[in-house]
Amino acid sequence: MPLNYQRGLDSMHESARRLVAGYVIVSLGILLAISGGTWDVTNHLLNKPETFFSPPHAALYSGTGAALAGAIIVISTSRATKRTDWPAKLVLVGISLLFAAGPIDFAWHSTFGLDGLLSPPHSVLVSGMVASSMGAAIGIATAYPSLQCKAPPLPLITAAILPVWLSAAGAIHMFSLPFSKTGFYDFNPDPLAGAILATIGFPVITAAVMAASSTLFGRRFGAATAIASSFILVGTLTSILPNDALWSTIPLYITAIVPLACADAILSRWKSPYSVLVAGAIIGLAFIVLYYPLITHTYNKELQKDRTVWASLTALIYFDMLGTVFLLVAVPAACTGIVGAVVGHRMAQRAQLAVLK
Repeated sequence: MPLNYQRGLDSMHESARRLVAGYVIVSLGILLAISGGTWDVTNHLLNKPETFFSPPHAALYSGTGAALAGAIIVISTSRATKRTDWPAKLVLVGISLLFAAGPIDFAWHSTFGLDGLLSPPHSVLVSGMVASSMGAAIGIATAYPSLQCKAPPLPLITAAILPVWLSAAGAIHMFSLPFSKTGFYDFNPDPLAGAILATIGFPVITAAVMAASSTLFGRRFGAATAIASSFILVGTLTSILPNDALWSTIPLYITAIVPLACADAILSRWKSPYSVLVAGAIIGLAFIVLYYPLITHTYNKELQKDRTVWASLTALIYFDMLGTVFLLVAVPAACTGIVGAVVGHRMAQRAQLAVLK
């Protein structure tokens, strides 16, 4: 093998390694940032003192800093190879939005004090998280095959997809939760519109993420379950543990993994085209538990417009309306879960084909 050819291969492999490393750092940074954001929402519900310099904000902007470091690696490597692919550009746009959100958020707090969930700085922030996490996930999927390795390992798939799931769920929460009314403005969504968005949006993104994970992992059991378990862990740490009134419900919340693992098993063991449909329906139905406790506020606002969900009463209200809500949302949740699973499965297949080309 000519020496120059070997050097070229080594250079390509090194660039691919740097790109994968950079994209992974971006993903992990967004994971920390969105976790800090969810923790911040929980602190709002607990009426803890709100300042810009708070622990959740520290986690959020530490994650943003890590994502910036990853983006620098991605952009510098892309420029060195004189090829900046669109996932790198998407990451750059997302990181720019994240850093723009910082001074906007500081100015908003300085002017208005307490801010709502659906506010201009939060909208910029969540948009940046979605763009960055999607760019990083796609970047990992396109750069990893250049390492001439086998299928991506499970931890890498989890690191790539989990931030996309969390940031997309955060966007749906932002437009469905009644947390955006302050003394200065009222950005709360219409209660019915918020409930409809949650009923459609959560099953779609959950099923799409799990189906895509399973497909990218070669329809082997474990990937979708691992990502779902990670999602539940983040939810437990950021939405339940800070509120000691919810500690007794942690075992129930963790049981959400059972139907999701069953769906993963169906996708891995049953190779019929109908397996994606059945798994999607099961995943769609599980959303009512998976997005606890925040989902309580969304449906309570429509079913009991005058009832306030205090932090200490969240679990009681959730179980009180669970039966009614499940009967109302079961059919649309199953149907939209099927749609999400089909979309996620096909997107993963196209990504695999694009890499092979």
